[in-house]
Amino acid sequence: MFALESLASVGEKYENSSRVRKACDFFLAKQKEDGGWGENYKSCETGEYVHHAKSQVVQTCWALLGLMEAGFPDRGPIERGVRLVMGRQKRNGEWEQEAIEGVFNKSCMISYPNYKFIFPVKALGMFAKRYGDIEIL
Repeated sequence: MFALESLASVGEKYENSSRVRKACDFFLAKQKEDGGWGENYKSCETGEYVHHAKSQVVQTCWALLGLMEAGFPDRGPIERGVRLVMGRQKRNGEWEQEAIEGVFNKSCMISYPNYKFIFPVKALGMFAKRYGDIEIL
Protein backbone atom coordinates (compact mmCIF):
# COMPACT_ATOMS: atom_id res chain seq x y z
CA MET A 1 0.00 0.00 0.00
CA PHE A 2 2.64 2.52 1.01
CA ALA A 3 4.78 1.73 -2.03
CA LEU A 4 1.83 2.22 -4.38
CA GLU A 5 0.94 5.47 -2.64
CA SER A 6 4.53 6.66 -3.08
CA LEU A 7 4.69 5.60 -6.73
CA ALA A 8 1.38 7.39 -7.39
CA SER A 9 2.84 10.57 -5.88
CA VAL A 10 5.43 10.64 -8.69
CA GLY A 11 2.94 9.75 -11.42
CA GLU A 12 3.33 5.97 -11.60
CA LYS A 13 -0.08 4.38 -11.94
CA TYR A 14 -1.58 1.16 -13.26
CA GLU A 15 -1.94 2.65 -16.74
CA ASN A 16 1.72 3.60 -17.16
CA SER A 17 3.86 1.48 -14.85
CA SER A 18 4.74 -2.19 -15.09
CA ARG A 19 5.77 -2.14 -11.40
CA VAL A 20 2.36 -0.91 -10.36
CA ARG A 21 0.59 -3.44 -12.59
CA LYS A 22 2.71 -6.21 -11.07
CA ALA A 23 1.75 -5.10 -7.54
CA CYS A 24 -1.94 -4.97 -8.47
CA ASP A 25 -1.72 -8.42 -10.04
CA PHE A 26 -0.18 -9.69 -6.78
CA PHE A 27 -3.04 -8.20 -4.75
CA LEU A 28 -5.68 -9.63 -7.06
CA ALA A 29 -4.12 -13.09 -6.93
CA LYS A 30 -4.38 -13.02 -3.12
CA GLN A 31 -7.97 -11.75 -2.87
CA LYS A 32 -10.10 -14.29 -1.05
CA GLU A 33 -13.49 -15.61 -2.11
CA ASP A 34 -15.30 -13.32 0.37
CA GLY A 35 -13.71 -10.24 -1.23
CA GLY A 36 -11.13 -9.60 1.47
CA TRP A 37 -7.46 -10.21 2.00
CA GLY A 38 -5.63 -11.88 4.85
CA GLU A 39 -2.02 -12.89 5.31
CA ASN A 40 -0.82 -15.08 8.14
CA TYR A 41 2.16 -14.04 10.25
CA LYS A 42 3.81 -17.30 9.18
CA SER A 43 4.74 -15.57 5.92
CA CYS A 44 7.56 -13.92 7.88
CA GLU A 45 8.85 -17.31 8.99
CA THR A 46 8.64 -18.99 5.59
CA GLY A 47 9.49 -16.07 3.31
CA GLU A 48 6.45 -16.97 1.18
CA TYR A 49 2.90 -15.66 1.26
CA VAL A 50 0.69 -17.69 3.60
CA HIS A 51 -3.04 -16.98 3.49
CA HIS A 52 -4.76 -16.38 6.80
CA ALA A 53 -7.73 -18.69 7.35
CA LYS A 54 -10.04 -15.65 7.41
CA SER A 55 -9.92 -12.31 5.62
CA GLN A 56 -8.70 -9.50 7.86
CA VAL A 57 -10.28 -6.04 7.81
CA VAL A 58 -7.00 -4.13 8.24
CA GLN A 59 -5.19 -6.13 5.57
CA THR A 60 -8.19 -5.80 3.27
CA CYS A 61 -8.00 -2.04 3.71
CA TRP A 62 -4.28 -2.06 2.90
CA ALA A 63 -5.00 -3.88 -0.37
CA LEU A 64 -7.91 -1.58 -1.19
CA LEU A 65 -5.83 1.52 -0.56
CA GLY A 66 -3.07 0.17 -2.76
CA LEU A 67 -5.43 -0.66 -5.62
CA MET A 68 -7.12 2.72 -5.42
CA GLU A 69 -3.83 4.63 -5.21
CA ALA A 70 -2.65 2.67 -8.23
CA GLY A 71 -5.70 3.70 -10.23
CA PHE A 72 -6.67 0.07 -10.82
CA PRO A 73 -9.33 0.30 -13.55
CA ASP A 74 -11.72 -2.50 -12.47
CA ARG A 75 -13.91 -1.48 -9.56
CA GLY A 76 -15.22 -5.02 -9.05
CA PRO A 77 -12.45 -6.34 -6.77
CA ILE A 78 -12.39 -3.03 -4.90
CA GLU A 79 -16.15 -3.09 -4.31
CA ARG A 80 -15.94 -6.69 -3.07
CA GLY A 81 -13.31 -5.64 -0.53
CA VAL A 82 -15.30 -2.59 0.56
CA ARG A 83 -18.33 -4.83 1.02
CA LEU A 84 -16.34 -7.06 3.38
CA VAL A 85 -15.09 -4.07 5.41
CA MET A 86 -18.55 -2.57 5.69
CA GLY A 87 -20.08 -5.93 6.55
CA ARG A 88 -17.68 -6.43 9.44
CA GLN A 89 -18.38 -3.04 11.01
CA LYS A 90 -20.18 -3.32 14.35
CA ARG A 91 -23.37 -1.44 15.22
CA ASN A 92 -21.36 1.02 17.32
CA GLY A 93 -19.13 1.87 14.31
CA GLU A 94 -16.10 -0.13 15.44
CA TRP A 95 -14.38 -3.11 13.92
CA GLU A 96 -13.20 -6.12 15.93
CA GLN A 97 -9.55 -6.61 16.74
CA GLU A 98 -8.56 -9.48 14.47
CA ALA A 99 -5.25 -11.22 13.83
CA ILE A 100 -1.71 -10.01 14.38
CA GLU A 101 -0.78 -7.13 12.06
CA GLY A 102 2.95 -6.93 12.60
CA VAL A 103 5.93 -9.26 12.95
CA PHE A 104 9.60 -8.56 13.34
CA ASN A 105 12.61 -10.82 13.82
CA LYS A 106 10.36 -13.66 12.63
CA SER A 107 9.21 -14.19 16.19
CA CYS A 108 7.76 -11.04 17.76
CA MET A 109 4.09 -10.57 16.92
CA ILE A 110 2.53 -7.14 17.36
CA SER A 111 -1.07 -6.01 17.43
CA TYR A 112 -1.79 -2.38 16.61
CA PRO A 113 -5.21 -1.66 18.14
CA ASN A 114 -5.73 1.65 16.33
CA TYR A 115 -5.18 0.14 12.88
CA LYS A 116 -8.74 -1.23 12.98
CA PHE A 117 -9.97 2.37 13.08
CA ILE A 118 -7.42 4.21 10.93
CA PHE A 119 -7.27 2.02 7.84
CA PRO A 120 -10.99 1.21 7.43
CA VAL A 121 -11.92 4.88 7.71
CA LYS A 122 -9.17 5.84 5.25
CA ALA A 123 -10.12 3.11 2.75
CA LEU A 124 -13.87 3.77 2.94
CA GLY A 125 -13.31 7.52 2.69
CA MET A 126 -11.06 7.13 -0.35
CA PHE A 127 -13.60 4.82 -1.98
CA ALA A 128 -16.43 7.32 -1.40
CA LYS A 129 -14.33 10.21 -2.71
CA ARG A 130 -13.25 8.34 -5.86
CA TYR A 131 -16.44 6.48 -6.74
CA GLY A 132 -19.21 8.48 -5.14
CA ASP A 133 -21.95 7.45 -2.82
CA ILE A 134 -22.98 4.15 -4.34
CA GLU A 135 -24.89 1.41 -2.58
CA ILE A 136 -22.55 -1.40 -1.50
CA LEU A 137 -24.51 -3.33 1.12
